Amino acid sequence: MNVVIAQSGGPTPVINMSLRGAVEQAIRTDSIREIYGSRNGVEGILDNRLIPLNDKLAELEQASLQPGAVLGGSRYSLREEDLQAIVDRLEERNVRIFCYIGGNGSSRTVMALHRYASEAGKDIRFVHIPKTIDNDLYGTDHTPGYGSAAKFVSHIVQWIGMDMVSMKTYDKVELIEVMGGNSGWLAAASALAKQNEEDFPQIVYLPEKEISLEALLADVEKAYQRFGCAMMIVPDHLKISGLQSDMKPNHPRQGYNGGISSKMAVEIRSRLGLKTRVTAPGTLYRSMSCLASECDLSEAYRLGAEAIKFAEEGRSGGMVALTRLSDQPYASRIDWSDLKNIAGQEKPLPDHYWDAVNQMPAEAFRNYLLPLVDGQVLKPISL
Repeated sequence: MNVVIAQSGGPTPVINMSLRGAVEQAIRTDSIREIYGSRNGVEGILDNRLIPLNDKLAELEQASLQPGAVLGGSRYSLREEDLQAIVDRLEERNVRIFCYIGGNGSSRTVMALHRYASEAGKDIRFVHIPKTIDNDLYGTDHTPGYGSAAKFVSHIVQWIGMDMVSMKTYDKVELIEVMGGNSGWLAAASALAKQNEEDFPQIVYLPEKEISLEALLADVEKAYQRFGCAMMIVPDHLKISGLQSDMKPNHPRQGYNGGISSKMAVEIRSRLGLKTRVTAPGTLYRSMSCLASECDLSEAYRLGAEAIKFAEEGRSGGMVALTRLSDQPYASRIDWSDLKNIAGQEKPLPDHYWDAVNQMPAEAFRNYLLPLVDGQVLKPISL
C-alpha cells in the first residue's frame, strides 16, 4: 500500500519535523511502498500535485529544522463534492493511508474523509497529526508548535522589557500583539517569567475575556502611575467593546483583529497623552526556528512516526495525541484520540491556569508550560 502526507494551516517552527517522522516511519514499514507528499494540503490531491518522498530523506532532514511548511500550507475549505474526488484520487494511486498535519480545520477534514470512506466501504485510513501554536485542540495535552512559540514570546517580552527600562524616561507604553487564535494559551505564556505585579508584562489580556475600551484605558493609566511605564499583551483576537473592530461575529477566525494594537495605541495617545510603541511580531511566532524547543521538536517527530504506526494497524478517523505522564521529570506518551466529538472544537485556557487579579500565570500553568519550553525562563539583570 501507499501513503500520502500533507500539511495545512499556518506553519509552526516544528511542522516539518512531524513530516520527517511520518516519512521515516513509513520507509521502515514493510507493508508501505510509495510515500507521496501533497502540495498545499488536500488541494494537491484534487489537482494531482503529488511528489514522491521516498528518496528525499536528506532534504526532509534539513527541512525538519526550518520553519514554514515544506509541502506548502493550505486553508482550503472542503466542499461535499470534494470528498469523493479525494477518495477517488487516493484509490487511483493505491493509497491506503492519508496523514494530515494541521490544526482544527485539518481535524474536520480528516473526520469528513473518514466518514465518507467508511460509508462507501473504502479501506483508506485517515489520521490527523496535530499542529498549531494556538494549543487549542481538544484530545491532546498540547500541540506541536506551541512550546516553541511560547518560548519565543516569553523571551521577547523580557528582552523588550529591558529596552523599556533603558528608555523609561522617554517611552511610556509598549503594546505587544500576540497570535493564538481565540484561546489564551500563547498570551498567558508571555508572562511565564512574571513573579510580581511590577514585572513585565504588567497588563495581560486573554482573548476569552471581552474588555471595554474604558476599562483598558484605566488599566494603562493605573500601571503607568504605579510603575512609570507599562507593557501590555494584546491578543490579535481580543474583543474590545467601544473600539472599532474587524472581528466578524460568525467567522472570528476569518476576520481577526490583526493590527488591533495599533488602534489601541492611537486611543492611549489621544486619551491619556502617553507615548506608545507597538511591537507585532506576526509570523515570527510561527517561524522563529532558532528558538525552537527541543521538547517540541522531539514530540513533533514522535507524533509523525506514531501516526503511521496507528494507520498501519488499521486506525482511522482520529488524532495522534500527547498524554502527559508527569511534570517533573517530564514524560509523555502518544495515544489515539477519536475525533468524533472534538474535531474543530477550540480548547480555551482553563480558568485555574490564570491569576486574573495579578494578571500572571498560576503555579499550575507554570508547571504545565515549563517542560514545553525546555525549562527556560529568561530573567534579565537590571541594576
